[in-house]
Amino acid sequence: MDITKAFIKAKQPCADGFRWYVRNAHEDSSYQELLDALVAAGRVQDACWLLTQFGPTDATLDLDELGADDLVFAGTVRVRRGIDITGTLRTGRGLHAEGGIRVGGSLHAGADVHSGGAVTIGEDLMTAGALQAAWSVSVQGNLHCETLRAGWEVHCEGDARMDGHARIGGELRTGGALRCSKQLQVGASLDCGATLQAGQGVEAEGDVRAAMHLLAGWGIRARGDIAAGGAIRVGESLWADGYILAGDGYGVYAGMDVRVDAWESSASVRARRRPEGLRSGWWAGAPPGCQEEEDACAGDSHAA
Repeated sequence: MDITKAFIKAKQPCADGFRWYVRNAHEDSSYQELLDALVAAGRVQDACWLLTQFGPTDATLDLDELGADDLVFAGTVRVRRGIDITGTLRTGRGLHAEGGIRVGGSLHAGADVHSGGAVTIGEDLMTAGALQAAWSVSVQGNLHCETLRAGWEVHCEGDARMDGHARIGGELRTGGALRCSKQLQVGASLDCGATLQAGQGVEAEGDVRAAMHLLAGWGIRARGDIAAGGAIRVGESLWADGYILAGDGYGVYAGMDVRVDAWESSASVRARRRPEGLRSGWWAGAPPGCQEEEDACAGDSHAA
């Protein structure tokens, strides 16, 4: 791709960045050479802007290992061992490492991110494709990916958004909101710092907890408690081996998308004790193998 002064000016760059280009860029510089020069000059955000404006290439960077302060590459990066970046890592297409990926700043990839180890990001992690880690994922900022698969735990201090499904071998914890457009499966507990919303179902081998509302298009199945600081609302069934607990003044609503003739089978609610504030759903008692605890609502087999 040929980058010319007129071509860059047409994209309306900031005045300071355009002055740098006029003074420092060579007429015969390639697209990637210009990105490299911007990064070397400490103008990483300008390099990211340029990549956003002109898009990815089909180039591939193959390395045994990668260690740098910052890297902005317009194509795909493949590393046979690990990646250790102090600042920003930005790729136009995919990022593949057979070892771990550690980035002190943000990681932004234009396609899939694959790691044969752990992924540790100091700021935001954004990928237009899948995020797959053989070990754990730790993100100090926000997380946004298409699908997510991790062998161990996933910790995100900000908001987490998955536009597809997510399957996590260990616990999932977010400091902010959690949104998964499809199925969400967690191998331990799930703890969300704001509203948790799943387009399909939620399944966890431990507790499912949300500091605000807990919403699922299908149902929720937890080996521990299902608890929210706000309302609990699902399209189908709720099943907890522990307790189902909505926030003070809020209700529990199951079967919101179920036909009346399938109410008992598809809108069932099971827990150790009938939830307080159960406003919708068929109370089916304790799960098999669990002792049901009596409460003031005992004897009422369904909710209004």
